[in-house]
Amino acid sequence: MIPMRAMHASPLRDSAWAVPPIAADQHVPLPPITRHDIQSSKDNGTPLVCITAFDYPTGLAVRGAGADMCLVGDSLANVALGYASTRALTLDASIHHGKSVHAALHATELQYDRRCPRAPLMIVDMPFGSFIGSMDDAVMNAARVMKETQAAAIKMEGSMELVPLIERLTSAGIDVMGHIGLQPQHFGDAAGFKVQGNTVRSALSVLHTALALEKAGCFSLVIECVPSKVGEAISQRLHIPTIGIGAGPGTHGQVLVCSDVTGDLASPSHVSAVLAGLDASNDAAVEKSMVPHTPAWPTPPKFVRCFAEPRLGAARISALRSFSEAVRQRTFPDNAVEAYRIKSHEWAAFERAIADIPRR
Repeated sequence: MIPMRAMHASPLRDSAWAVPPIAADQHVPLPPITRHDIQSSKDNGTPLVCITAFDYPTGLAVRGAGADMCLVGDSLANVALGYASTRALTLDASIHHGKSVHAALHATELQYDRRCPRAPLMIVDMPFGSFIGSMDDAVMNAARVMKETQAAAIKMEGSMELVPLIERLTSAGIDVMGHIGLQPQHFGDAAGFKVQGNTVRSALSVLHTALALEKAGCFSLVIECVPSKVGEAISQRLHIPTIGIGAGPGTHGQVLVCSDVTGDLASPSHVSAVLAGLDASNDAAVEKSMVPHTPAWPTPPKFVRCFAEPRLGAARISALRSFSEAVRQRTFPDNAVEAYRIKSHEWAAFERAIADIPRR
């Protein structure tokens, strides 16, 4: 008797394609979070968590953290590639990193681990220049990002000028997250990074942009660097969820760059701070563990908080310094536990075979 084939029972209920039967002893993987889940959380008053990731390890961390959304942000240009500006990020690089993050978020081993939270909704930033040409080119670039990274949505920085493009993309089935307030892609360096919406005219402009992007079809908006009251007022006037970064606690959710959350190394000044902390520390326990105090850590933007103690960047350098010392002192590898053996008769035969080869 041929077993009956099960129908899809995932959130993709609009799909009627048959799937192979699932064995009785096989766990059904938890479905990933969808844009509808995001909207439901907002409607229920549940704060939304969005964390950026830029490679396989950071993607795994975001999956394990139970975030609602994972953004492959163009900030990877700064924190992963060493560029001074996000403008330097190419479409190919964004896609490359997006693939790595997707592989981590949807790792097969995690799909069946019930201790692991559901895979977050993955969103990929459209880098500078990838959507400012012709409408057709912009749509093709967005479609390429979606297809090659398997992202659930894209994010775009911009204001009223994006309305026609967002309407086109959403009508083609591409979900778009908008980005209003401070838009880093508009500046070649951080000198232009200033609070937006701090005057009546500017605040109204940000609000009207938010309303227009929602009407155009955005499923969510990032609001960056606006006064707390403005961020809350805008959020109260939108049906879609708002994700704040430097926009106060009144938005529907918050996003931070993973490197900021963990205090990882993202600039040479961070390395200098760690080394200064090592030199300044007189605590024997600290010296022994090689985990330094870092009082000279560069001051981050006002809205950034490091949630790691010690900072991951400090722990990373400390671990690598400990490794370096162990190698130089010949305490690594430990021949008793960190090396492989060869059988005595094989070794004796090998010694005979190399007897005529002089040592250098």
